[in-house]
Parts: sequence; C-alpha cells; structure tokens
Amino acid sequence: METRRLRTIQQPSHIEKLLEALVSRANLLPKDCYQIRDPDALPSQLQTLIAQAAQEGRVWRCWANSYETCLFTSEMSLPLSRERGSPVLLVNRYRENGELQDAGPWMSDSEGKWRRCAD
Repeated sequence: METRRLRTIQQPSHIEKLLEALVSRANLLPKDCYQIRDPDALPSQLQTLIAQAAQEGRVWRCWANSYETCLFTSEMSLPLSRERGSPVLLVNRYRENGELQDAGPWMSDSEGKWRRCAD
C-alpha cells in the first residue's frame, strides 16, 4: 500500500472512524450498548488506559450497557498495512476493571467486512 495514502489514513480522526466501523460491523459489542465519549465518565482504571494510549499515539473508543463497559484502543500498523494492501488496525479490548480482554490485528475486506488477520 502506498506510504502517502497510509500516512493520511493514519491520522487519529481517520483511525477513530475505522475503529468505530470495526467494532460495530464485527459485532464486538454486547447488546444495547451506547458510546461513551467523555473519559471523565469512565472508571479510573479506564481513564489511566486512555491517557497511556494517547501518549503512545493510539486512539480510543468506549461503549457500555447496564452490565459492562468495553474500551477499545487502536493504532494502524504501517508494516502490516503495506504487506496486506489495506489498513490493518492493532486493537486492544479492555474490561471495565482495566483488564486486557483481547488484542490483535484487524482489517476489512473489499466488501467492508472486518475480520481478524491470520498470522
């Protein structure tokens, strides 16, 4: 994938949009979730993770329902994106207590469907 195009896609606002698309289209959320955009509305463990993600150049998005809160942080991998010819997001998913629940690379196919990248 072309470096100039990747650098444009790598802008935080674009990665945030890709992360939102991934989470919603890949059915990673529990039922009846709503998005939380204010970090001050989150538990202190998640606020710490958001601050750490920002220092590392990662973006975040958070959703919750009455029973659980899911925080996702993400960055784009330039090497994997070049290799696969499509943007590849490195995504971490955290539980409400700050515990890492899942981590891995994701990409969308030509139809816009997101899938986990095979190693």
